[in-house]
Amino acid sequence: MIDFRALRTRRLQNEYTELMKLNGNVIKIEPLGSQPYEKYRVTFNIRTIISSAPAFRNKTVCILTIPSRYPEDVPKIAVDSSSMPAPWHPNWYRGGTWCFGYWTKEESLANYLYRCASTLQFNEEFTDARPQAAANKEAVAFWNQYKNNGTVIPCDRQKLPTLDVDIPKIIIKNDKPKIIIR
Repeated sequence: MIDFRALRTRRLQNEYTELMKLNGNVIKIEPLGSQPYEKYRVTFNIRTIISSAPAFRNKTVCILTIPSRYPEDVPKIAVDSSSMPAPWHPNWYRGGTWCFGYWTKEESLANYLYRCASTLQFNEEFTDARPQAAANKEAVAFWNQYKNNGTVIPCDRQKLPTLDVDIPKIIIKNDKPKIIIR
């Protein structure tokens, strides 16, 4: 018989380990409560847009909440009340909740936070600005106005932390008939 509570606990412990690898200057992650952690305060030190003026801020504090049926149910990321207003972005509800777009139970919390951080940067690759899919329909017009002019969007170009730094890179050297794996 499978002990789903034990599996969930192990997954939460592994997720914590991976999240702490992301923890740093750009994305600061603070576990709340006791282990296994089901809630985190996440401070994104990322310049983001908070109004159509446009107005900017350099830090957004969010709460990541992991539901009791995780990983079957999706985690929730919402702007902490001390950090309102919400980002002025098609994938952020005006009330401060991030519209994640899609979720599979195989996705790690680290990757989930990376996708969230990418929307705070207004990264086009992570933005769904279709009017029928937008969490903030008013922000779609703003997105379309600024996405190709290079002055407002993206609003932050700093490199986000990732966990794939140890993945080997294969380099084919043209001047020598061999492959180097680093």
